[in-house]
This record gives sequence, C-alpha cells and structure tokens, in this order.
Amino acid sequence: MLPFPKQHKEITQQLLNGKFILENDELFTPIYLDREMYADFFKQTFEYELIATTDYVYLKSTNEKDKNSRDFLIFLALLCRELDKDGKDFKQEIESESFLVEDITTFLSESSKKREIIESTSIANNKGDIDLVTFLNEWQRRNVVQYVGNSKLKFRFTKAVGLFFDFATTLANEKLKDETIEN
Repeated sequence: MLPFPKQHKEITQQLLNGKFILENDELFTPIYLDREMYADFFKQTFEYELIATTDYVYLKSTNEKDKNSRDFLIFLALLCRELDKDGKDFKQEIESESFLVEDITTFLSESSKKREIIESTSIANNKGDIDLVTFLNEWQRRNVVQYVGNSKLKFRFTKAVGLFFDFATTLANEKLKDETIEN
C-alpha cells in the first residue's frame, strides 16, 4: 500500500463532500505535491477526476445531474447580468469585491427572471421566496464563497469561482460554434 500523507483521511473527506481545497488551506500543499498519486487514487477508487490548479483542488464527477452546480451557475449568471446592466466589469467585480446579502436578495427578488428561473432552484425556499443565506452556506462549505467578518451580512467569492467562469465560457463558445455551423 502507498504511504499516504497524515492528512489523507481529511483530504479525502473534504473532496468527496464537494469542497474546493484552496491554496491557503493547510491541506492544499500535501495534495498538490502528491497530485499524481491522488489523481490515481480518486480515479481508481471513486471514478472521479482530480483537478489541481495553483489556486485550488477539487474533484470532477461524471454526474451531469448535479443540481447544486447548475443552481450556482444560474446564480452567478444572474449576478453577472445585474452587474453588467449597471455598467460594471462583472468578472472583475466578482473576483475582487464583496457583496451585501441584503442587496443581492433584493435584486434577485426584483429580477424579471424570478418566476421563470430562480423559483426552480435552491436559491429559493419551498415557498418560492429567496433564501440567499441558506444557498450561500452550501457554497461557503464548498469554499466557493466566504462571509466577510463574523456575520452573514456580506460575502465574497474565492478563487474557486474561476472554475464556474471557465465552464460558462466553454458553454458560450460551444453555443456560438453551434450557431455558426447552423448558419
């Protein structure tokens, strides 16, 4: 059997629970240094792909029915749309700024997409009301957002949000390519 780092159990648990291990986490260095061994371990044991960047590490599943990731992409798209309408560089804002939960809840509640999109996601509770704190708690657990300060009034995105931007860019490019082929 291979000699695993002493944090192996914790690394495995966190990654299997959908958490991004960020570069400032004490677990990042052991997994990053042994990324080939961990890639083999997760592939052979769980059939997951280990993705290790210089900013974060996570597991990629072949499960295309991951509702949480879909809901997060919807949330991110709506936030980008709102920031773009305000004339802001939405990617820069998301990567560097903090957001007030109350402000984001208000804009989601007033969004023209509320009924059409938001109410069918985990952003809304069973009554169809926006429940942003519950939604953000899940993404804080996964290290994609962090609350600023000791309260849950303000949050910011971690570097792991870059994965979702990359995914959205890939989808957009594929859609443009498909439209070009059709025309």
